[in-house]
Amino acid sequence: MHEYSITCSIIEILNDLTKKYNIYKLKKVSFELGPFTHIEPESIKFYYDYLTGNNDVINGAVLDFKRKKIKMKCMDCGKTFLSKKIASKCRYCKGNKLKIIDSDEIKIISIET
Repeated sequence: MHEYSITCSIIEILNDLTKKYNIYKLKKVSFELGPFTHIEPESIKFYYDYLTGNNDVINGAVLDFKRKKIKMKCMDCGKTFLSKKIASKCRYCKGNKLKIIDSDEIKIISIET
């Protein structure tokens, strides 16, 4: 159910942006999801469509979600790298002292008008 409150926050942000920049119609909103973000994009889309039904400016915008790769840091060599899954060894030095340095956030990365 947290998708509902996330969607409400997204709508509030988009309403503020459209007012601030005099945007008359949003066509697309692109999001970046942290690798550990536990939301269902389809639920966000459902609530978005439902909650923006009377808002001609933001209703009907395509919502595009892209999940980021996991960012890891090797505590042996100090290098960082991206991985699709949690790695067990550093891709540079093969060390096994790795730290996940990513988050579970959702960001709006672009809007198209």
